Amino acid sequence: MDSTLAATTSATSLAPDAYPPADQGFVAPLHLLYRPETPEGFLLDATAPAEQHFVLSAELPRGHPTFNDGPGGFHDLLFVAECLRQATHFVAHQYFRVPADRPAVFVSSGLDVLRLAPWRDSGGPAHVSLDITLTPLDVVHGIPRGLDCRGAVAIEGVACGSARARLMFLMPKVYESHRALGRRESLYSTSPATPRAAAGTGGPEPAAVQPGRVGRGRPDNVVVGPPRGAFDGEFVLPVVVAPEHEVFRARPGGHVPGPVFLEASRQATLIAAAELHGFEAAHTVLTRWQASFRGFGDADLPMTCTVAADDPARDAAGRPSARTRLAFSQGSRVLCTASATLLQDC
Repeated sequence: MDSTLAATTSATSLAPDAYPPADQGFVAPLHLLYRPETPEGFLLDATAPAEQHFVLSAELPRGHPTFNDGPGGFHDLLFVAECLRQATHFVAHQYFRVPADRPAVFVSSGLDVLRLAPWRDSGGPAHVSLDITLTPLDVVHGIPRGLDCRGAVAIEGVACGSARARLMFLMPKVYESHRALGRRESLYSTSPATPRAAAGTGGPEPAAVQPGRVGRGRPDNVVVGPPRGAFDGEFVLPVVVAPEHEVFRARPGGHVPGPVFLEASRQATLIAAAELHGFEAAHTVLTRWQASFRGFGDADLPMTCTVAADDPARDAAGRPSARTRLAFSQGSRVLCTASATLLQDC
């Protein structure tokens, strides 16, 4: 065993009940390796309010109803996003001592596929690791009010992607105040909706698109409805999520979960790229996603996604690539703006 590694690391297994979920119940079986930079950090198993380094290790899922649902050509980028989310929340509470009653709010998030080959699903077991750097922000009395997260992704030991996020930890009263203000603004600018337990629904249930159209096989994994119309090249789609969904569900009275925005971005971009540029969902992979969050979305209010696609380009291998710009709204209030890039692998 490498003596340096043995003396400067400690490991934690993230079991299903290892920490309170931030916005919904899914927790993957992960292993987290802490690499303190001082002997004190190793002995005390706790971090100082300074930049810290971790390694997250997991087997890519096989047979999962969401992460393995679809054509099966590539490993799901959504799983990597969930790994980073879970690890970040665990570290914040376990190592940085952020009180559990402070809700974690993502300010921004992003993912990039840097090399496509390792993401191809060979049909057998595969291992993913994330080298994670966490930098505390706005430290008060030794406890950060936020974290800047950077992750380098490797599959079967081959570096192939990156992940990043910035999140803040709000005092409970501040969180509730922001939620209440945003809800009033959304209700003021839209028709009243019947509360529903599902993120992005309200009133009559919108029809969902066919799963194959958005690269899925199961109807319950479809999170967007058919476009309500196309205006100057922009598509407006409702966001639709089953209330009992393992990955996308929101807690009763909670806000729209973060994974909904990533998956809805991918699916809305697929629909726009297919309509405008002839992309085929079965042969298309999401290679880049960036998002900035402006406010909380209430899970019991209707939500829409507006997507506009740029003219397609080609990568170095000559494959078509499409970039879209997206905005998620409740009423006239914009919750999130994002960009997504798809690659047609054919």
